[in-house]
Amino acid sequence: MPSSADRPGVLVVGAGPTGLLVAAELARRGVRTRIVERATLRPPGSRALAVSSRTLMLLDDLGLAAEAVRRGRPLRQVEVHDVSGRHDAGGSREAGRRAGTVVRLPIDRVPSPFPFTLSLPQPQIEDLLRSHAARLGVRIETGAECVAVRQEDEHVVAVLRHADGSTRTVLADWLVGCDGAHSQVRHTAGIATHGYDLPETFALGDVVTDWARERAHGQVTFSPAGVVAAFPMPGPRHWRFIADLPDTAGSHSDDRADLDLAELQRLLDERLPDPPRLTEAIWTTTFRVHQRRAETFRRGRVLLAGDAAHSHSPVGGQGMNTGLQDAYALAWRLALVATGRADAALLDTYAAEREPVADRLLAGTARATRVITAQHPVARQARGLALRLVAASPPLGRRAAAALSQLGLGYPDGPLTEREPSRTGRRRGVPDPGALAPDVALAPDAALAPDIALAAPDGPTLRQATRTPWFSLLLFAGGDDDAARRLHDDAALIHARFGDLVIARVVATSPAGRNTGDDPSGRAHSGRAHSGGDGAVLDPAGRARARYGAAIGEAVLVRPDGYLAYRSTADHVGRLERYLRAHGIAPAPAGAAAPASTTAAGRTS
Repeated sequence: MPSSADRPGVLVVGAGPTGLLVAAELARRGVRTRIVERATLRPPGSRALAVSSRTLMLLDDLGLAAEAVRRGRPLRQVEVHDVSGRHDAGGSREAGRRAGTVVRLPIDRVPSPFPFTLSLPQPQIEDLLRSHAARLGVRIETGAECVAVRQEDEHVVAVLRHADGSTRTVLADWLVGCDGAHSQVRHTAGIATHGYDLPETFALGDVVTDWARERAHGQVTFSPAGVVAAFPMPGPRHWRFIADLPDTAGSHSDDRADLDLAELQRLLDERLPDPPRLTEAIWTTTFRVHQRRAETFRRGRVLLAGDAAHSHSPVGGQGMNTGLQDAYALAWRLALVATGRADAALLDTYAAEREPVADRLLAGTARATRVITAQHPVARQARGLALRLVAASPPLGRRAAAALSQLGLGYPDGPLTEREPSRTGRRRGVPDPGALAPDVALAPDAALAPDIALAAPDGPTLRQATRTPWFSLLLFAGGDDDAARRLHDDAALIHARFGDLVIARVVATSPAGRNTGDDPSGRAHSGRAHSGGDGAVLDPAGRARARYGAAIGEAVLVRPDGYLAYRSTADHVGRLERYLRAHGIAPAPAGAAAPASTTAAGRTS
């Protein structure tokens, strides 16, 4: 019988981006974690391509964003070419295709250190996360397929089958299924799915071409023959093309043969006003869209994330990003439970928050797929009008960019969100509980831009200065000395009572609340956008307090996944304790070790 030291606290099934991030985030928080993966070789193709602004912020928290941006290609705009108008009877087909309109949709109107969508193939994201997980001590076992799952009172039993046909039984306290749309974990755990198939079939080709289109922009072209979307990829001449295929008899099948380079060239020649010459196919495939959602993301000791929990149309590039957000939302909760610092009921809040996100995602991507593939004249006209409105209206453009970037996602009605009914009338743009905590450039003359945000690990933004694996409590003092002293006392009590579970930071214009206005030169603390020696986060220009709309003495609790839990104006220590206990989270005094019952060894048989 193998050593009991092999038993993981959490077994993660699937070594794609979602599984790798779940495991790494658990290991970062002290949970013994193992990944098993059926494949021994990486699947072919680049698969997912778009990395959202929200995902880049997540990667930045792990110290991986700078390398991701270095490898990828930022996209700041989508150009929409509409050549689908009706041709005159006497006009040539070629002239009709060229007489189109162009609408430019900016996707960089987002409040983020990463105001763009990054074009970076999924294997590159996997490489970054795999190396990160390995540095944290995560063991990845390939060639091991999870073929059966059985739950018992104190653990879950997984049966692994190897390439030679042999099987092995592994015990773990918890199991997370990240094994894709055809999840064996989901099936053997008895979790059903519901959904439907979209009628369209699509062709995808990653190719080499000297196309003259702008390589900082995504491209979408509507033509009478169908739609073509094109996205520049890393590499000097690499592009991805996606096109809907004609509806021919028997075409609605997952068995349809992939297109070769010549067939893809014919599609582009027929639909684009300036078709490129394709010289090499890197990867081609055809696919249909299966809209599916698991009936629950948690059943006992088994949880689902990523494609195992939901699958949908690739329109908008939301798939991999949503899976990574699942992982980020799940891991901190599971780590608290697995280390004995929270009741298992906390895991129900993961399902309660992420299942509605999946429902909205499925509905939105299905609707977007119908819109972009519509060929009825009325639908084409409505589509063109809507695109022009979004392009011409900054508010509509910002809403569209927020949806695409996933920065607009929040949990205002989530089970971990607590609002104060008495606090009404807050000015527009100020974040309420449930919203993503905004980042703020702290240096007086700094702009929130990628080169600044990536400048240093503790760099000049609020998010970087307050980074922690657990909860962060922001205590806003402004330049008020008396408020700063009271808040520092609260921060000391919080540290003594809650240990590393909650890091309280006083956000002040200067150390100990001394206003920088006392220095006529304005140089005393300008540009020092990091934690001061007294534990304060220095905000010389008061940008953080202004962005949060915080009163002097107000506190804002930020969850480990970056969303606001509550805002309070009094009794900060008591308010914090009541919040944690209400959600089954046990405080851990400073210096106390986490319980070892689930992070220590068990047994494997």
